[in-house]
Amino acid sequence: MTAEGAAAGQRRRWAAFQRRVFATPQFFRLWSAQVVTATGDWLGFLAISVVAARLGAGTPEAAIGIVLAARLVPGVFFSQLAGVLADRWDRRRLMVVCDLARAGILFVVPLVNSVWQLVLVSLALEAFTLLWIPAKEASVPNLLPAKHLTAANSLSMFATYATFPIASLIFARVAGALEGADREGWLGLLHLDKQGPIFYLDALTFVVSAALVFSLPLRHPRGAARAERPAMRWEGIFREYREGWRYVVVNPTVRSVNIGLATALIGGGMLIPLALVYAIEVLRVGEGGFADIVTGLSAGVGVGVVVLSLLQRRVHKHRMFARSVTGAGVCLLVASSLGSLPWVMLVAGAVGVCAGGMYVLGFTLLHEHTADEVRGRVFAGLYSIVRLCVVLALVVGPLLAALFDRISEVLFDRAIDIGIVVVELPGVRLTLWLAGLTVIVAGLLARRTQRAAAGTGPNGPAGAPAGDESLGD
Repeated sequence: MTAEGAAAGQRRRWAAFQRRVFATPQFFRLWSAQVVTATGDWLGFLAISVVAARLGAGTPEAAIGIVLAARLVPGVFFSQLAGVLADRWDRRRLMVVCDLARAGILFVVPLVNSVWQLVLVSLALEAFTLLWIPAKEASVPNLLPAKHLTAANSLSMFATYATFPIASLIFARVAGALEGADREGWLGLLHLDKQGPIFYLDALTFVVSAALVFSLPLRHPRGAARAERPAMRWEGIFREYREGWRYVVVNPTVRSVNIGLATALIGGGMLIPLALVYAIEVLRVGEGGFADIVTGLSAGVGVGVVVLSLLQRRVHKHRMFARSVTGAGVCLLVASSLGSLPWVMLVAGAVGVCAGGMYVLGFTLLHEHTADEVRGRVFAGLYSIVRLCVVLALVVGPLLAALFDRISEVLFDRAIDIGIVVVELPGVRLTLWLAGLTVIVAGLLARRTQRAAAGTGPNGPAGAPAGDESLGD
């Protein structure tokens, strides 16, 4: 076989692999861009945290908290405005501009020398990220057939979270290589406190993403209608902003997914600040045990995503979404009732399986049941609700744990006897029980909303905005 024939065979095999796993080469390019940007986001998260701790002088924890809040809080208020812009503007160009803007911002981060400057940089990065995300999510159904959306969302979840260990490894290797670097000469101009090259590498990831997105054939099917839209005015933006939220409230499928995910995140989000406390105070396994619990949870998420991708055509998405939410709540309730690390790891894995399915199915339902002209606003609204619920859980969880701990100490001396069994009732366990019940309620609410929508057309009940026509389950 000639070299040309071998190369042609390799290209055919590669094209067949892309079709089998990613459905279309176009989605593969968008997914590749997401992998690159997610790696860049994690790199930036780690590097900015280190810089914040350095600039925070005697209060590094407060500095890190302020800087990270600058990345989290704006999404609560401005996500929907970003969705309006994603539905108005050319999404391909918007993503390219956002990637290049983030690259430019990262190039100046090494020059930052105060916490407030780092906060401004974080706000700017978050603003462009808020624009990029709804534009990306709204573009996915335009790049592959509807029957592949579940697998596509599984791959997107993998791209978002599986890149964290990759970014951590890159960060550690680069930081280690620069540990003894000479700061004189040209290298001294490139970095401050060893973080400069990491930010430059981070900026490069966004440049690569911009190049990948620029090659996408994204052409909106209603492009002519978009061209006829009047120039942007505040009253028009406000009207479209309200239309987006109205769609979220009126469309039964969108409402069901948002209720399920939002309420579940209020409960599940409490696990973030309390899992370490639970491992130390209840299981008495220290930080190592906490790492084991997180490992079990993460492995479960991976298993759930893979299994769902394999069984996607046999699954009724509406019912399985509600069951995944309810199952996550039941497993969380059980895990927080156990006192043995191996059993907690096992049940935490079950929580992850349900959580992975909940995430993938929720996004798939939104992709399938949302009209293209409002899809950006719907996903922006989802991200706004998600961030609000996570912030609420991070704040309320520790406060409830402290309150319940005091109540339990006064009423039960932090433990009760059930026959020959002594059940410890520290505040952290009571709070996790409440979190599990909250997630169970979220699943029941989602199921109730879906039942109310049964028998309606793709647009939901009368008066709902126009929906997507390809709603096959």
